Amino acid sequence: MRAYLQDVLSSYAGVFGETDAVRAFRLFIGTYDELTDRKKNLAGHITGSALVWHEPSGTVLRVYHAKLKRWIFSAGGHVDPGEMPWQASVRELREEIGVSASPCCDKDAPLPLILDAHPIPACTVKDEPAHWHYDMVYLYKVETKPSVVADPREVFRYEWARRDEVGLSNAPVDLRVHMMKFQSR
Repeated sequence: MRAYLQDVLSSYAGVFGETDAVRAFRLFIGTYDELTDRKKNLAGHITGSALVWHEPSGTVLRVYHAKLKRWIFSAGGHVDPGEMPWQASVRELREEIGVSASPCCDKDAPLPLILDAHPIPACTVKDEPAHWHYDMVYLYKVETKPSVVADPREVFRYEWARRDEVGLSNAPVDLRVHMMKFQSR
């Protein structure tokens, strides 16, 4: 996992620059031995998310996250044992919103569209303290808008939003700029 993350961070920085997120990921993977198990590392862990893009309409799928109580632009979650972050993104996409989509990246060496380090509040139900998610968001596309079957424990509602509506106010990066750089690499 560590070697994969180091390779991804180098490639990502080559496309998007040495961002705060890249620095946060490097600090995290340089500090901790356990990177994905939330029981063994209470400080944080790597997660994988999927951003779904409907190219014909230029829209992306946003979901209202049930636990965080805010709009996010992807379905995602924890990396299971033996799983890579991009594999977690595919699984979480199916589990949370019942959607399958095609990756917009090399399946053998997927580059995330976005890296995001963000705090997660404590959860008394799961007996988890506040911690950090180091999220790797992979881009997927659909030719036809799929039927969304949201898991109500994860997603309250969803919508298709234009890329220009998903700016810095509700995404950790300017999605339009990131998608242009990602597609031109």
